[in-house]
Amino acid sequence: MNLIEEIKEITEKLDNIEDYCSSLADKLSNEDLKEQDLLHYIEYNKISPFESWRLIKKMKVIRNDRRKIKNDMEISSTFYNNKNKLISQDHRKFLIQELYKKDKQLQTKYKNRYYQECEIEEILKGR
Repeated sequence: MNLIEEIKEITEKLDNIEDYCSSLADKLSNEDLKEQDLLHYIEYNKISPFESWRLIKKMKVIRNDRRKIKNDMEISSTFYNNKNKLISQDHRKFLIQELYKKDKQLQTKYKNRYYQECEIEEILKGR
């Protein structure tokens, strides 16, 4: 084992993680801008059923990308709040447990804020 090279790899990975975490707010902003552009296009333009399908398909991709970014932001926050646990070998396991716990919390199903599920089904049926 080349100890210096191992430490160098670890520090480079930590740098990459921190760079990625620092970029998350900008990434989220870009996804929000994409979403707003499409919503405004829908608002101001006449679109065919096929174009609607394409727009919804693209909106789904944007929403999925946005959800991934928001989840990564939450995990990043947990990481930064527990970063001092990297110092001690015994505490590193606690850091990993905290990260998995946060990830599990983020996997919960979305709860509608306005529409009931049956109301959305009625909209989809055209009623």
